[in-house]
Amino acid sequence: MTVQHPLTIPARSQSARMENWSRAFYRFRQSWLSMIGLAIVILLIVAALLAPYIVPYPEHVGGVTNTAARFQPPSADAWFGTNELGQDIFSLVLVGSQVSLFSGLAVVFIAVVVGTAIGAIAGYVGGWADETLMRVTDLFLTIPSLILAMAVAAALGTGVFNMIVAISVTWWPAYARLVRGEVIGKKEEQFVVAARALGAGPLRILCRHILPNIVSPVVVKASLDMGFAILTVASLGFVGIGVKPPTPEWGTLLSTARSYMPDYWWTAVAPGMAIFLAVFAFNLLGDGLRDILDPKARR
Repeated sequence: MTVQHPLTIPARSQSARMENWSRAFYRFRQSWLSMIGLAIVILLIVAALLAPYIVPYPEHVGGVTNTAARFQPPSADAWFGTNELGQDIFSLVLVGSQVSLFSGLAVVFIAVVVGTAIGAIAGYVGGWADETLMRVTDLFLTIPSLILAMAVAAALGTGVFNMIVAISVTWWPAYARLVRGEVIGKKEEQFVVAARALGAGPLRILCRHILPNIVSPVVVKASLDMGFAILTVASLGFVGIGVKPPTPEWGTLLSTARSYMPDYWWTAVAPGMAIFLAVFAFNLLGDGLRDILDPKARR
């Protein structure tokens, strides 16, 4: 007589889970554009993390100037050339990636947390709570996000933290709308009705049963929004109400360089290409994640 080992079922469950991940990664690899986006995103994040250690001219990042070397074209000593103060543009763009990338990540994270909480409460509770929260959400959606972010940033003052808060204020309503619709669609499903019949409270139902089942569209939207968040961070820096010098940031560097175009074109090309690559890469990555996590959108 053969006795079945009790670990057989968990092993099968683990094997099925690994098979699902393998299939998802296979679908992702089918799109070479998504793989390019992933590679660029990884490269940008690694460069931002290692920037303080690999930057060729760390003194320039701190504000040290070298007027004797101002407006030098790209060369072996200065890959992206130098600016009006003789500072190495490659060093400024490399360190500026920390502010631009991590500020965009912080904006999306705050927007997801706030928007998910508001949308989940509105969708599950319904009634007057839903009406009140959604009317507030609609009020924020009626104002152009960039204009509202500029107004909030101008009121709070310059600085990385104030810039992140200003953009996050305009970013959460879209997530609130998305999560509300998903929660309304899930709260009458059989597994939720069964959990409610077993005595589970609203908070447990939301956190353990509904929200884990609506993660996919939120992750897809967040990945696509990362590029636009970075672009908004750069936009605030470009108009002068974001991060102030000597802290390097892509939008601020681009704003300063516009005064010297087209004679010293390299001062604007470097930060402009950095913004383009970041937005382009996150859009490609988000498109690939959509194919994996959203079955309705698969090509």
